[in-house]
Amino acid sequence: MAGEDGKSENGFEKIMNVAINIAETWNEKTNKWLREQQITGMQFKAILFLNEKGSQTPSQLSKGLSRTRCTITGILARRRRSRGDRRLVYVSLTDQGKELAAELMEKVVPEISRLGTTIMDKLTDSEVLALYSALSKLSNGISET
Repeated sequence: MAGEDGKSENGFEKIMNVAINIAETWNEKTNKWLREQQITGMQFKAILFLNEKGSQTPSQLSKGLSRTRCTITGILARRRRSRGDRRLVYVSLTDQGKELAAELMEKVVPEISRLGTTIMDKLTDSEVLALYSALSKLSNGISET
């Protein structure tokens, strides 16, 4: 009978509601810290990525952040052309961006890390593995459709 194995639409709805609740609550908490820095979540990710990887093309940045190139182009303030190939555009942090990255690493990243640890401490090691396995299957399943 449908629903007895937890795979019914109702089971999917329950999982999606919990996932959305987690994402919304996470965003509320982390966005508070980012608003204090006057940046968005995507800008935060891009700054940390560029700080770690150095100069990137917009395509490399979009791949590294798992976002479309249009999304990446929308958050870029300044780009520079390659000296060797004028068609290539590179994105890198300005000195101000590097200072912001250092400040984010000092203030925001530890807060987000603490929040993640607090959340994950609610689960046993086996629950973490089971959750990761289940979410990976769902992620792969949605990618296949």
